[in-house]
Amino acid sequence: MSKRTQNVPLPHLANEKELNQFLLDALGKNLEQAIRSTVSILVKTEMRGLREELWKEKQEALVFNGTYPRHLISPAGKVAGIPIPRFRSGNADLELASMKVFGEERGRFNELVAHLHLAGVSQRKVNRFCKNLFGKAVAPSTTKLVFEELLEAEAFQVNKTFLIDAPSTFLFVDGIWETVKSEKTGETRRRVTLAVLGMNEDNTKQLLGFRLAFEEDEASWKKLLEELIHRGLDLAKTKIVISDGGTGCLSALERIMPEVPIQSCIAHRYRNVLKHTGFRHKPEMGQELKRLTQASSKEDFLKQVGDIQKRWQTIAPDAIKSLLWNLKLSLTYFDFPKELWSKLRTTNALERTFREVRARTRVHYDHYESPQSSDKYHNATFGNINKTYFHVPSPSSYTQ
Repeated sequence: MSKRTQNVPLPHLANEKELNQFLLDALGKNLEQAIRSTVSILVKTEMRGLREELWKEKQEALVFNGTYPRHLISPAGKVAGIPIPRFRSGNADLELASMKVFGEERGRFNELVAHLHLAGVSQRKVNRFCKNLFGKAVAPSTTKLVFEELLEAEAFQVNKTFLIDAPSTFLFVDGIWETVKSEKTGETRRRVTLAVLGMNEDNTKQLLGFRLAFEEDEASWKKLLEELIHRGLDLAKTKIVISDGGTGCLSALERIMPEVPIQSCIAHRYRNVLKHTGFRHKPEMGQELKRLTQASSKEDFLKQVGDIQKRWQTIAPDAIKSLLWNLKLSLTYFDFPKELWSKLRTTNALERTFREVRARTRVHYDHYESPQSSDKYHNATFGNINKTYFHVPSPSSYTQ
């Protein structure tokens, strides 16, 4: 066997962590070389096109005269020594042509990190990857600027889409709390982005709309629901609304759609129960609630709740009070076919969408600079999720 075809032995690695690190380092080196070659080829291809156009227009022949090294500085770090072809010419404009083309290719490459971010790759993962690939992590401020430019360029318009054919058999309503800076006072405070997700029985989904509010109160939820109706959402098709159980949301639902059954999310209820349970008893109470979720019917559920109440009334009275409060709203899902129970008893479908938002914001956004910035960010994120994961009806703009 020749030396060229011999397998290169792996170094001795003590554990799986070292193996993963070795593979990541090797991948990084290969990708850096691939980027260097790819950008060089792209620039040369553009230069060939420029040469052909110049020949057609002025009958002036140009030939390549070697290359010169350029460094690509991007949000992902630095790729040094990319060979950029140049023309043999004394014309200053042509001497700058390859630099211009290189700048365009660099601009496209700069969008890579922003698109990764929009697609759901967290800033922490981008940092870790780029540190291994380029020897330095992404500067959060740089990625923030690039991503904001992307938000300006994209037109997802979640809140300006017709909802006539949107999924609406099941509606999930909940809010995500984040920190937003006031443009008037300059102070930051916690604000909530209220959101509504629609789903049909065939599992098609769409984030229908959202609204930044100061509280999860009745007026804010009522305003959001009215906006959805104004954009064409047909609530006559809605069979159930799954809510986080907040009184403001429930009051708004009662006013806007009084005939539609409401399911109060049992996951939210269970979290409240555990919050009122002493630390020492949390594991045992958690097992009780887990068995409760496996109830085979509404009667079985209520029987188990009665047993839990007997066992825990004196040990954790506040937890039992939280479990029993408005309990009937958490039993609505039993009125639907059993195969739908796991979908309808919690707001998890919407919580998964919120996790997509948090994955993008938790590292390099400690707060939004303004309500407008928050709206743009959520619009792009929710819109991208709709385009990528959820069913979206034919795109059409809605105008006030």
